[in-house]
Amino acid sequence: MQITYKETKDLDYEKVVDIFYEVKFLKHPEKRETYKKAIKEAFINSQYVVSAWNSNKLIGFARVITDKFLFATIWNMLIKPEYHTKGIGKQLIQKCLNRFPKCHFFLFASEKVVDFYQKNGFDIHRFGMYLKDGIKKCAIYN
Repeated sequence: MQITYKETKDLDYEKVVDIFYEVKFLKHPEKRETYKKAIKEAFINSQYVVSAWNSNKLIGFARVITDKFLFATIWNMLIKPEYHTKGIGKQLIQKCLNRFPKCHFFLFASEKVVDFYQKNGFDIHRFGMYLKDGIKKCAIYN
């Protein structure tokens, strides 16, 4: 299996949304078009997007939002389930870190993948917070 990586925002967002559904990040099929529009805007407005490919098949991606000098956050690092445990996530993370080598990186993760991120140099920060009312405005959650 030859995995290649592309640094581009020019993606087939139908395929991107498919992966969001496959990993159970999205749950409501009737909201697919709303999700697709929101996800495409999020990716386009990110400073960096990297995707993983098996031949011409999109199998995963990650994106970074950053000020490019101090802080960066990895968002939506998702890989098709059949490609888990093949080192692809590690490569996507490394490409994000290499792109902004002087930034202090953050990310949010579900409990299921905490061990993976810890093996890749991240640690749990017990004071992470979010604005509760923000979830009511976000297209993904409302």
